[in-house]
Amino acid sequence: MTSYCSECGAELIEGSKFCTSCGKDVIQQPETPIQPEPEQPVEKKQISKPPKTKKKLKKKFIMGLLAIIVVAVIVVVIAVYLRGGTESSSVVDSRFVGEWQEQKTFGGWTFNSNGTFGINSSSDIKDGTWGVTGNQLCFNNNSVCYTYMFSDNGNILTLNQTGLNNNYPATAVLTKGGLQGTTQTPDIQCSSDSATNRIIIESVDANVRWSDIEISTNNANATWQVQNSANKGLARIGTTATISVYMSVGDSILLLETTGGVTITLTFKPTNAVLGNWMVNV
Repeated sequence: MTSYCSECGAELIEGSKFCTSCGKDVIQQPETPIQPEPEQPVEKKQISKPPKTKKKLKKKFIMGLLAIIVVAVIVVVIAVYLRGGTESSSVVDSRFVGEWQEQKTFGGWTFNSNGTFGINSSSDIKDGTWGVTGNQLCFNNNSVCYTYMFSDNGNILTLNQTGLNNNYPATAVLTKGGLQGTTQTPDIQCSSDSATNRIIIESVDANVRWSDIEISTNNANATWQVQNSANKGLARIGTTATISVYMSVGDSILLLETTGGVTITLTFKPTNAVLGNWMVNV
């Protein structure tokens, strides 16, 4: 077994009593193998994730909420579109308001300004609602519709059904009530009362509706309201289209918000005829 000098570490010759390198007396010792130091386990560093802050959680919550709102809005818009949101809304057209007589067998038709209608006949047509949608006259929420055409200065109304509904006539020709299909213009006589700023109806033909009367003034600053004999307004200021009642003696046109002489002109819409001019000194 090889031995080494304890002084200089040189290899000793077996059996020698001194080191040939440094001359030191040595006692040979068997070589003690150097034990390697045990390896120390390397600790793995744990990388800790920073905890989520409340701020980040709040931000994510808000973003999620906004996403939900956007999706809900899109769903509502699509639903409105699919349920007919692109269709034209039905409106009450004052040209139809009033009583009409069907020239064949369907009796009298009455179109009211509140969007309802009535049929006075023995046919299967029932009372219901009406309105104008685009270029069509439709009944009962568009369940049956007609194309329409006015003639004879608005006194004749010709209807042609666009679909198939056996309860309604395929065609109908209606004559304005009281006019018998002629360009008959009603007679209206009025008086001026400057003390109360009114034009008062003194006489009028039967079955003339206020909704068929157009009122105009020569003063752009003047406003007016139609009132009954009890001085109660029949419609909002500057409006006749929503009045469904007939004109009566004692009804009046009250002038508002003006001074000086004001001339009022009445025009009958179905025939576009001027009924007269009256002046009031306000």
